[in-house]
Amino acid sequence: MEKRMPNMQSSVCAQATTEFTDMKFPYLVLAYLIGMSGYCGYSLWYEQRIFHLSSLGTPTMNLELRAPLGGLIESKMTYLAGVNFMLLVYGLTSSLRFIGKYIQCFPTFWWIVWFVLIATQGLQFIFAFTTFISLWKATPVSETCNADINAESTGAANPDFYHRHMDHLHNHNNAEVAEEMWRSRCEGCCQILAVSTCFLFGGQSIVSHASEGGGEKFYGDIARALADYFADFGEVAEQRGLDVVPSDVALGFVVLRRIQAQRKLLARREVLQQTGNGYGSAARDVSLPIEILNRTVLLFRRGSKRPTEPNAIETDPSNSYSADEVISDNLGSQADRSQTEERYQSFSRTVLSPANPSDVAVLEEGARFARHQLAIYTWILYYYMFPCTATFRLIGQSIKEKLSCRTDNTNGGSNVRYERCSSSSPINTPCDIDLSSGNEPMSAQESTKGATVGDNFLRIHERTMMAHAGLDRSDIAYASFETGFYETPYCIVIDRKWKSVVLSIRGSLTLEDCVVDVLLDPSPLDALGDKYGFAGEGQYCHGGVLECTQWLHSDLMRNNILETLLMGDNAQCRGYALRIVGHSLGGGIGVILSLMLRQTYPNLRCIAYSPPGGLLTHDLATSCSEFVNTFILDSDIVPRLSLDNMERLRDEVLHLIPRVKLSKYDIAKRIFWHGLCGEVELGDLDYLIQQNDDMLYPPDYVLDSEFMRQLQRFDSMQQGRRSNRGVSRSIALFPPGRIVHLSKTGQSKACVHGILACISCGASNAGSEYTPIRKENDDFNEIEISPTLWTDHFPNRVCIEIERVAERFGIDTSLGSPRSQFTSDDLPAVV
Repeated sequence: MEKRMPNMQSSVCAQATTEFTDMKFPYLVLAYLIGMSGYCGYSLWYEQRIFHLSSLGTPTMNLELRAPLGGLIESKMTYLAGVNFMLLVYGLTSSLRFIGKYIQCFPTFWWIVWFVLIATQGLQFIFAFTTFISLWKATPVSETCNADINAESTGAANPDFYHRHMDHLHNHNNAEVAEEMWRSRCEGCCQILAVSTCFLFGGQSIVSHASEGGGEKFYGDIARALADYFADFGEVAEQRGLDVVPSDVALGFVVLRRIQAQRKLLARREVLQQTGNGYGSAARDVSLPIEILNRTVLLFRRGSKRPTEPNAIETDPSNSYSADEVISDNLGSQADRSQTEERYQSFSRTVLSPANPSDVAVLEEGARFARHQLAIYTWILYYYMFPCTATFRLIGQSIKEKLSCRTDNTNGGSNVRYERCSSSSPINTPCDIDLSSGNEPMSAQESTKGATVGDNFLRIHERTMMAHAGLDRSDIAYASFETGFYETPYCIVIDRKWKSVVLSIRGSLTLEDCVVDVLLDPSPLDALGDKYGFAGEGQYCHGGVLECTQWLHSDLMRNNILETLLMGDNAQCRGYALRIVGHSLGGGIGVILSLMLRQTYPNLRCIAYSPPGGLLTHDLATSCSEFVNTFILDSDIVPRLSLDNMERLRDEVLHLIPRVKLSKYDIAKRIFWHGLCGEVELGDLDYLIQQNDDMLYPPDYVLDSEFMRQLQRFDSMQQGRRSNRGVSRSIALFPPGRIVHLSKTGQSKACVHGILACISCGASNAGSEYTPIRKENDDFNEIEISPTLWTDHFPNRVCIEIERVAERFGIDTSLGSPRSQFTSDDLPAVV
């Protein structure tokens, strides 16, 4: 105030001082603050009452306990909003009276605080007002149905277009209307995401195709799947719909995670008892894998044969696993598979061993080329991995290189320019060639001139590739970073240490990639198999992946890169092997592309990291294991994604809701306060069973409730929809190749790892220990509810964990490391 005293000497500020002395302004402020305090206290009381009433009863029973909720919410939306509006008007009036005259008389900080209070209150009122208007305009579906019924009984037509429109939308027996609704939702959501992110993650093609009417082409598959998956969700009118809210679904997921853990532990206990190990102290911790043979681990998965199924599935005699391990393509009716309690069955799989040359060779190959699949994700993933130093490493170094190259060009001398602006060793071609022929070595910039498509002026994409995989610029034979609906970024690099030409394909990163991911309808491979010489008769694959593969194949043929490097007497990389690598969508594209190119390149090998689960039919998924290795990290959801698995997950969650004994609040307290961050599997089995029994009714205990009647109608409708979709819904697709599953078998007890797990709600894998296990293609027949089901799919996490496992096997995983003593002859031995 002393610094502002000179300003206060003016006549205006003198009057302000007089009014301040007369307590006019303080009274206004004090009255406003008292009103706001009362409003906040009353609002908190409303929230506490609403929360308390919401926690009474179970999701499906004792609903009368929550009857007062409607009145509380109505009064909050009307009376309390009215009080907020009056306080807002009072605050604005007081501000306008003083701020214009005396703004220069008081500290700026006072006015900033005042403005923040007014703005916050204004936003709150606008939100409450718009919500109230939308609710006031909305017509309850029950009234719509009653009006239609009355109109039908009187024989009069309903003149209200709104009623006819709402009844038409909510009549989900009309599948076309539901599909059109979901198609417009998906298209609108993608457009909003594209614009709101300033096209950082793509979306230009989505916006441009929207005006051309490409909704059915790109969103038709997912619209049909969502229309079936969420049929009648949220409709509470009589004789239709399933009354489910998001909190019910969240509750079901949390409880299902504990149910899955209990099933596995019970199955392990049964095996221990049957093998005579007893149930003493040595066998009490049944949560850990049980080694029953040398380097063989006993695991558990959802069984295919349940008591309600009348017929067992016959198995192929060539299969090495028993009949009860076979997963049927059609798992029975919708009602059977949702109402029957799942039973987990045991199966044994081989653990990779450091003493086995084949196992070491597979892990070495996977660790080596994991960096290549990481490289093609370019700068977005690099910024995610190194948020603090990425700008200096990429942009700073690129600018520095540009300036140094310009300086060298000014001074003249191509040799100086080559030494400073390209690779550290001269090359004649992209591969090592004997230089005794007398040819002058050309610079790396000349050898790769025009070989990078879609990069920017600073060549950030190219520099990121080099940083990710430890590449030199001379190693890059070709790179395309252009994206679209089917245009997939890829690069071709030379790995001289392993004498390989590596084709790396990027996975899902842009919105266009997400659209391709949801092109779910399987595509037949008969014609493609005849054309490229693989057994495609009666086989199917993911439709969106096939479209991307065909574009990539045509682009490779158009640029003639692989032929120049590998084919003919003048091949620049004669004697090198072709390796195709990719992560997620890129892994799926790489597998199908390998099927198309294997006839031309017999020594081709494919390494797929976390490929889509719904990729190939079973025969083709297993037959390609001779040249395809797949790596999957623990609970990764993508290799488990299929329509059948998603429907089973939905049905299990919905059928868990009516079994809940306690309120959502009580269950949340039990689960969260007993350590949601920790691994459920590490708990005591008896304690876990007791907790689940306290929360849930038995599976065969059927409660007579309105929700159960809705659920029965829902199951019946889903069964009808499934049968109406025909063959496309009965085709089962699987992850491809010979699968190495990095299964979590240990956790560090270090304090810092526990803190990271709690901060990330269990999504961090810090301190996790993984064991490489051989898995079959049909082992991933259930979506595991885990905090890491999404983060286990991240390409950087997959790469890091594969390298850590390889290091435990004594494999050098440093960038640029040469191959070990194991050769390519060891790799076919895994088949």
